Amino acid sequence: MRMQKWITRFMAAALCSAFAPTAFAWDHPAHMTTAAIAFIEIEQSKPELIEKLELVFMAHPDTSPFWVAAGDTRGKERAKRMFIEGARWADDTKGTIHDRPTWHTARWPIVKDDAPPEAKAAAEAVKDRPSGQAIEALVMNYAMLSSAETNHAERASALGWLLHLVGDIHQPLHVSDQFSKEFPAGNGAGTLEYIMDPINKIPMPLHLLWDSNIYRSTELDAVEKNAQALVKKYPRSAFPELKGLEGSGDFEKWARESYDVAVDFAYGYGIETVSDPEKDLDPDKSVKKMVNYILHGVSPLEDAPEVPAEYWDKLQEIAQRRITLAGYRIADLVMAAADQIDAEKSFSGKALATLDN
Repeated sequence: MRMQKWITRFMAAALCSAFAPTAFAWDHPAHMTTAAIAFIEIEQSKPELIEKLELVFMAHPDTSPFWVAAGDTRGKERAKRMFIEGARWADDTKGTIHDRPTWHTARWPIVKDDAPPEAKAAAEAVKDRPSGQAIEALVMNYAMLSSAETNHAERASALGWLLHLVGDIHQPLHVSDQFSKEFPAGNGAGTLEYIMDPINKIPMPLHLLWDSNIYRSTELDAVEKNAQALVKKYPRSAFPELKGLEGSGDFEKWARESYDVAVDFAYGYGIETVSDPEKDLDPDKSVKKMVNYILHGVSPLEDAPEVPAEYWDKLQEIAQRRITLAGYRIADLVMAAADQIDAEKSFSGKALATLDN
């Protein structure tokens, strides 16, 4: 009976965790803000790339969202809107042939002292192999983005995924699962724990509190205003960890930065949460409740613990820094990819010239 109950709880956690990455992932406003920051940086450092970025997204295999985002704009404004849309596209494509549900997280376990032996053993077995393929997906998509041999549609898709996944791995609850007595199969990246939303005053998953933070508007004016404010508040000099790309191993380093935040603060603060009382009974029902919350704002709970003011303030500071850092890193990756493509084309041209001679 005990094992059956544990398996049921594992199924519920696994289902919610599998669902969460495509539903959350910094919310749209935060993803859009990272892209807006990156666009500011690219325009300042390599303005000649702006027109190329527009052409890239015009070749995207799922073009409709980008044309809708662009509207009747032209030139730099159209490129910017498509670029910002690219950062949220991976979430907007949920349920389509372009969806990659396992790409949005790389979750290492956090094991509380009260976790049962089965949970500790399971966490120990995967401690060096995170659940989710965000890191592998970043390695692959950056390789495709930066290769001169990639075709236009593949490059556009790779750029969209890179814009999104760099943001994802900078969110602490996208790289962690907490195992405990209450959540022996993990807390679904924070989707199974509820707190009271400090803004809307309804119970919301802890994961969503980090995804949403204070950025709730997808209006472009608000997104650009937030991006400009963050660049001013946190210039590049505020990030000693901001360095040039040394190799594909950097993606894991960035994710582990976020994991340290999850250990030290997101869960380390000791914030009080409450779980859905029916989470153990019917895994399908738990997932349906989560969908209902995301789509309609209907919470499965009527009440949840308040978020301490100190936690809420610190969360804002951390979220703003991680969003800004992600934006700078996206810009650096896009510019480095462009440089690599130019270098490959130059080498190929010289090689062909040598053959012709």
